Amino acid sequence: MKKILISALFIILCYQITAFADNNVVIEAKKQEIKVDKNKGYFNGDVKVTVGDVTVQSPRAELDLDPETKKPSLAVFFDNPYAFQNKDNKKHEIKARIMKVSLIKKSILAEGDTQSIMLKDRQPVITINADMQQYDTNTKLMKAKGSVIVHYNDVETFSESASAILDKEGTVKDLKLTDNVVIKEGVNVLKGNKFEYISSREEYYLTGNTSSDLTFEDGTRLFVQSRYQQYNRLTNNIIAGGDVRVKFKDYFAQGPKAQLFVDPKTQKPREVIFTGRSKITQNGSTVEADRIRMTMNPKEFFADGNVKTSIQGSDSMEIMP
Repeated sequence: MKKILISALFIILCYQITAFADNNVVIEAKKQEIKVDKNKGYFNGDVKVTVGDVTVQSPRAELDLDPETKKPSLAVFFDNPYAFQNKDNKKHEIKARIMKVSLIKKSILAEGDTQSIMLKDRQPVITINADMQQYDTNTKLMKAKGSVIVHYNDVETFSESASAILDKEGTVKDLKLTDNVVIKEGVNVLKGNKFEYISSREEYYLTGNTSSDLTFEDGTRLFVQSRYQQYNRLTNNIIAGGDVRVKFKDYFAQGPKAQLFVDPKTQKPREVIFTGRSKITQNGSTVEADRIRMTMNPKEFFADGNVKTSIQGSDSMEIMP
């Protein structure tokens, strides 16, 4: 899941970087009015502006001129503008109610029902919807705010805001999704208040009332709830902390901390190890211990360290006459 999300934002960001590779500006419109003394330009009717290999089309646009050089500095497109870039078999599109292209700051700001789409062989590969999307080529920072939805293959993410930072090579260094984060991949669902990916450690953090709802091919489900969850690709395990609760088939386990080990081939959970005073319940019977290990296949559990077992029985037993 992590790889898919990173690749998705990387594709969109690469598109926005190349938009400023060439500062040559060509403007076409049915009506053009340039007021040099006011450093403004007004364009109406089938407006088409080309910046390098990026084209922006809209019914109406305004252009700010630099007071000293009289060169275009900011282009503002109104009435649902549409921007696109074609490269080989790929096409990148951006739609919004208003779009601002700064030729000095080298940034793109799209506002109002924004949508970014990357197509390959005319088929959509990734789509990002948000109230606002912005990219700054100087800081290499991409932002999306307001009902952010990302679609990539069978992955969907929902959050109120998203941001990513790129290095000079265009690699994602840091990715964040914040506020009511929901990540869906097929039937699997992750939830939390904040999702952060750190490429240098190849791991992600999910914090704030987190939950992972995983479904296996046989239909069985594994549900993990905790204050935070951390996944590391190198160790291929998930660490959950803070009132951890795990539900699997007829098992319910809880404790202060747990490690979920994932099979590197199948990418399915193999076992869960609880540390700290923990307990596991099955059919009304409970086992408490300092350490509990629960395996998924076969379904077994092992407890050690001050073990206490409470077995629920249906009949009473007397040992006194």
